[in-house]
Formats: sequence, structure tokens, C-alpha cells
Amino acid sequence: MARPWHKQDPSKLTRLQAEMERGYPDLRLTLEGHVVVFKGSFPLVHEGKTIDRFSIEIKIPPDFPDSIPLVFETAGKIPRTADWHTNEKGELCVLVPEEWLLHPLHDSVLEFMNGPLRSFLIGHSLAKLGLPRPFGERKHGLDGLAEAYEELLEVSGLKQVVKYLNYLSAKKIKGHWNCPCGSGMQIKKCHFNKFLELQAKIPRKISRSALDRLTKLTVKDRRQSPVA
Repeated sequence: MARPWHKQDPSKLTRLQAEMERGYPDLRLTLEGHVVVFKGSFPLVHEGKTIDRFSIEIKIPPDFPDSIPLVFETAGKIPRTADWHTNEKGELCVLVPEEWLLHPLHDSVLEFMNGPLRSFLIGHSLAKLGLPRPFGERKHGLDGLAEAYEELLEVSGLKQVVKYLNYLSAKKIKGHWNCPCGSGMQIKKCHFNKFLELQAKIPRKISRSALDRLTKLTVKDRRQSPVA
């Protein structure tokens, strides 16, 4: 097992704590084993005024930035249901992990908080007033993941998403393989250039992560589906 990120370079933790004290002084740092945790109050500030506030807990995993922070709403202010993109433990489904892992600043906890997390909480504050979420929202569970990967890969349907991720997860894409677009042609005579572009944009480990998560959710979805 690799050493936690904050053990490999302790100065990173020192810098992160200083950044958080400047940007979010109501969040306090603790260590839970190898996990760095920030707990406290997260304000939504607009034009210098605090318009809402949430009690949260942010867990930064030992393998950060290869995994995204986990965020929990701890006061029960957000309903713990799929409709509110929150699970029964209070964990917020802030975004599809691979979308953030492909972001240029995915190694910055502060950017994660200022960007995806802040957008998520703004969306909740407006939704509870009956207003639309300004940044949109994904569908629930498996459908939401499939939707994100369809956009990322520029394909349509879960089956095509899985086929594309299978190829992108391979060490090498071989030209004689059938193109996953369904044309029946060899990939070298069909969408080979597209795959080269996708490989340059999406690291193999991220494709593998996406494929693993989709597979697990597909199995879970099937188990939960009522039998006719």
C-alpha cells in the first residue's frame, strides 16, 4: 500500500491547512487514521453576504488525488434520499468522480470546494425553495453515471459506454478489434482516430475506474429490480 499523500510530502498538508484557514475558517482539521478530515460549517457567500450555511465533513482519502474527497452533510439539513443526491449516511453525490479526475485542478481540495461542492450546495439551497438548480443535475444512480460517460465519450447508451470503456481500459487497442460503435467494421477502418483522441484525454486508470463502478452499479441495480 502506498504511503498516504500527506505522509509522502508533509508540506502539502501544511499548505492545505493554511488555505482552508483563509478560505473556510470554520472548518477544523483532524486525522482519522490515514484520512485527513475537515469538519465544521460551510458558508455560501454571495456578494459578501452569507446566504446559507451547511454542517459538513470532508474526508480526503489517503490516495488523493487519485480518489476524490468524500463529503457528508452532518446536520440532516439535506434529505438523505436519491432525489436530493444524498445517501442514507449523509454522503453527498457531488459529481461523477471521473469528471473531476479529468479536471486540470483535480489535485486541489480548495478548488473542489470552491467549484463542485459549492455548486452542489447552491443547487440544494435553490431547490428547497422550489427553484431550478442553476448548474443542472445528473439522473440518479446508474442512469446518472451512464449519462456522464455518454457525454464524456460522445456515445449513446449504456452498452456502448461499457464497450468503449473496455477498449480504453486495455493496455493497447488493436486495430483488428470490432469497432464498438456497432458498424461491424474493424476499429482501424472505423473510429480508430477517435480512440486515439480519447486515449490522449482519458488516462487508462480512469477508464478502468469508470468501468469498475459502472459494472458494480449495474449488478446492484439488477439485484434491486423487482422480478416480474
